[in-house]
Amino acid sequence: MKNSIVIFFFLICTSMFGQRFGYVDTDYVLNSLPQYADAQQRLDMQANNWATEIENHNEQLEVMLTEFQNEKILLTKDQVVEREAEIAEKRQTIKDLQAQRYGPNGDMLSVRRNLVKPIQDQIWNAVKTVAERRKYSFVFDKGSDLVMLYSDPKYDISEEVLRMVLPEGKEPIRDAKNRRTPDNSVNPMNNNKRDLKKIDNKLKIQKTESIKPVKSK
Repeated sequence: MKNSIVIFFFLICTSMFGQRFGYVDTDYVLNSLPQYADAQQRLDMQANNWATEIENHNEQLEVMLTEFQNEKILLTKDQVVEREAEIAEKRQTIKDLQAQRYGPNGDMLSVRRNLVKPIQDQIWNAVKTVAERRKYSFVFDKGSDLVMLYSDPKYDISEEVLRMVLPEGKEPIRDAKNRRTPDNSVNPMNNNKRDLKKIDNKLKIQKTESIKPVKSK
């Protein structure tokens, strides 16, 4: 609601001073681009491979825990300490692998940036070109967190931007509006610094459940 009020007063001020403005739905533009769909598919495949990798380590840890519980009564004190150290090491391996793949500076973010940022830059450049051509002083992003209570279609430059970034000979994905993501945070265009800080939640990465440590009696 606060964002809506800010936009409302901003539009009044720009109207008073004769400023021109438009808006673009970057969420719609992204979902209409075949190259974005291809990039998302490649990212999904990589995410699934990494999830399988972590799951394999998790299964190995479960086997180690089961064997330890079953054999513990037969082990010497030194052997118990050794096995517990191996289990702790395996837990740490899983934790480190999760951070490597999905951490703030992890592989997932790096791969996503490499796949999506070129498309993102094309959209930003297209928006700038259209804005300059139409002599707009401001362009809002309808696909962002800003709430637009009303938007006149004549100020919508989404289709114009889409045509500029669409590869030659390719058709846009026309059900994009029906496939809009419910959470705007997954739209990489929302980040003003364009550094893709948030991992796309559409990947549905399965987080490994933490396993309770084995306590020696």
